[in-house]
Amino acid sequence: MIDKSESPLSNPAFRRVWIGATVSAAGDAASWVALVAYALGLAHGSVASLAVLYTAPVAVGGLVVGWALDKYDRRWLLIGDSLLRAAVFGTILLTAAWGGLTAVQLYLVAAVYGLLKMTSLAGFPALIPQLVPPGQLVAANALESMSFGIAGLAGAVGAGIAVATAGPGYVVAFDVLSYVIFALCLLGTRIGVRPARPVAQPAAVRRRGGGLGPVLRLMVREPVLRDTTVMFALFNIGEGALLVLLPQRAGEYALGAGGYGFLVAAVTGGELLAGLVLLRRSWRSSLTRSVVLASLVAAVAVLTVLTPYPWVAVVGLVGLGGCAAAMTTWAQTLRMAAAPHDVHGRLFALLRTLMQATAPLGAGLAALTLRDGVTATVLAICALMAVPALAFARDLTAAGARFGAGDRTLQPDRAVTSGPA
Repeated sequence: MIDKSESPLSNPAFRRVWIGATVSAAGDAASWVALVAYALGLAHGSVASLAVLYTAPVAVGGLVVGWALDKYDRRWLLIGDSLLRAAVFGTILLTAAWGGLTAVQLYLVAAVYGLLKMTSLAGFPALIPQLVPPGQLVAANALESMSFGIAGLAGAVGAGIAVATAGPGYVVAFDVLSYVIFALCLLGTRIGVRPARPVAQPAAVRRRGGGLGPVLRLMVREPVLRDTTVMFALFNIGEGALLVLLPQRAGEYALGAGGYGFLVAAVTGGELLAGLVLLRRSWRSSLTRSVVLASLVAAVAVLTVLTPYPWVAVVGLVGLGGCAAAMTTWAQTLRMAAAPHDVHGRLFALLRTLMQATAPLGAGLAALTLRDGVTATVLAICALMAVPALAFARDLTAAGARFGAGDRTLQPDRAVTSGPA
């Protein structure tokens, strides 16, 4: 077990940033519910158009944000991003109060959010090596993963209740406040000048420049970055297909109107459970081997959706969520070790932009395979999760050995009790 003193949350700097990021993410989850409610209430509002503008600009903004995170002070960029988004969402409150809110304004707000979304998504992990010592990276990354699960559940559920009882304006006001809270948490945090560097960087990794090209070349040359990126991109296509499949299975299971929500909640519950386990226990196994094994276990877990018993499917989906969260935590820790700190902004922005872009492809996959039945779709999802893991297993294991004894040197060190203030 890890003592409380060894948790990243015992580090004041990390704790403040994590709390602020979690509150801000909850505001994001809540504000989407509010934007949909506003769109449905407007004469010319379209939820489909709103969704496109809310998500599509991420592909453009993510690349620019990555460059900015490596060129400028990351803390101040996150502060500026939070205050700017607070002001943008605040315009909804002002115009709604005067009765002048239009669909065009909603679309513009959604587009600005999409352009800026990657600032916090890539900025927080890029800051982590500056906030905690090397021995706390796994636990810190687990907490960062948990942050999204906690925020997603709390924000969406709270927004649903608030919209139904008080109206969407109160939800948007909470989102504005959440951005201000994140900015204040960052303002009160002193970031360490020297980042944690768990391992020595190979010569090929040390060669870098100021643009996106060096990061792309780094991803191609470094097996840990290259293989996990391909694995996760294909894994996310499978998860995207699963989200299309689950509503159909919920109906076949006769789970009622809330059945789909129950199945999605099972995945989220698994993600939170995995985060708690990784936070509370030292993980002494090879991270590269663990990523491969978790991907294979996830593929097996998906097979439970084929059973006629809903409780078996729920257990499998919990396992799927746990594997996905653990893979994210371990891979993120490996990426921090495999890449120099001064490219982390571009690296995480590029990676998370790719992850955002591949999941929607799963919807097309599901539409094609469901014509041949549920079994065809499930088997396609399993293949997307298992085949890349098997293909890259040897390559990843060999690459992981560079980081120490089976890359176990990245695990919590009991002698380390705190990071930079």
